[in-house]
Amino acid sequence: MTTSLSKNRRFEKKQSLTQKLLIIPGYCDVLGGTTVSLLMLAKGFALCGLSENLCVLIHKDSFMEKYFRDAGLDNSVKLIEAVNPNQFLKKALRWVGKQPQEFPLLLDNCVWRNYLPILTLFSPYLRLSGRKLYHFCHDLALSYNKLGYLARKITFASLSPGAICNSQFTAEHIRGFMPDIRGILYQPVDLEKFNIQSVSSAPPDNLKSIINSGARIMLTPSRINKPKIVNDKNLRALIPVLAHLKAMGENYHAVAIGEDQSPQNIYSQDLRESAINAGVADRFTILPPALNIEDYYKCADIVVTLAPREPFGRTVVEAIACDVPVVGSNTGGINEILQNFAPEWTVNPDDSVEVAKTIIDVMKSSHKQELLIKGQNWVENQCSLENYARGMIQMTGLN
Repeated sequence: MTTSLSKNRRFEKKQSLTQKLLIIPGYCDVLGGTTVSLLMLAKGFALCGLSENLCVLIHKDSFMEKYFRDAGLDNSVKLIEAVNPNQFLKKALRWVGKQPQEFPLLLDNCVWRNYLPILTLFSPYLRLSGRKLYHFCHDLALSYNKLGYLARKITFASLSPGAICNSQFTAEHIRGFMPDIRGILYQPVDLEKFNIQSVSSAPPDNLKSIINSGARIMLTPSRINKPKIVNDKNLRALIPVLAHLKAMGENYHAVAIGEDQSPQNIYSQDLRESAINAGVADRFTILPPALNIEDYYKCADIVVTLAPREPFGRTVVEAIACDVPVVGSNTGGINEILQNFAPEWTVNPDDSVEVAKTIIDVMKSSHKQELLIKGQNWVENQCSLENYARGMIQMTGLN
């Protein structure tokens, strides 16, 4: 009897070690916070010695495939050949259906409207399979119209996933159609990469002329998106802030760095025209996205992020890790982070005078370094790769 029981325990232990968390990402061709967080999750699993317990399904020949391969984490990847994102999702779900029922499935921000009919179609099969199903909410999943919201409500009512959110702010917004909220996981930061000691000693070439001009760099890493949408990054607000700083005799140069997917980069053109009209075109630069974003933080004097409904605010924790102060919105996930260590760095994103004055106050404050150290301790405790991986393991029932 004792021998039999011992064998059963060894068998159960072996089963738990080979159990996998299956992940289907919502986007495979965009460099953004969601993509970065997924790579950091894989790295966290690797640091915990659990790479074999993770399987990320990735669209073959996508940006994400190269991103994982360049990071040496393609051993946690299952490539899915498909001609478009819709076919990728269908084939990924079919592949998941052939895996052991004990393997939980995490849908990673799968809220794109084109995905909703596919997820609804597969929902009966997913529910009847008995597989544990989760959805990671990286944004508010809001729609521009009532029908869009209704579609999301129908889809996720059909799926009934356990929801994991990147902030309390996100959780409050998605509760209406994903009420089973399992917990909050603040997004991870690679602290070996994002710290003032590890970044390159040479500044990026496209910042050298700004540095040589003697101007202070006001950095805003952000996607260049359409103004007034649900998750507006509010980059237009930077222009009047620059104008006020100029009028106050302060020499700041704003650098927005991120992707513009609009036709002919019309959103970027609009921002440049606004800068011309405000008389600060010589103090405003837009740069393309960079994988070595940590080198840009090193050159920044301050990070300014004024998105009013940002779900989390990855740029805040990355900047703090790199010893750069942040002036950010007093709303959304940005406010949620800053309230933990520097509430005085939060501002009304629509009050450009207040923003400009706060930037000056932060840079002149004798408490700046004290608050940065406090923020770095918070980031280390809340956003380390290992803690993120362990939190995901716990919330998805892998342990």
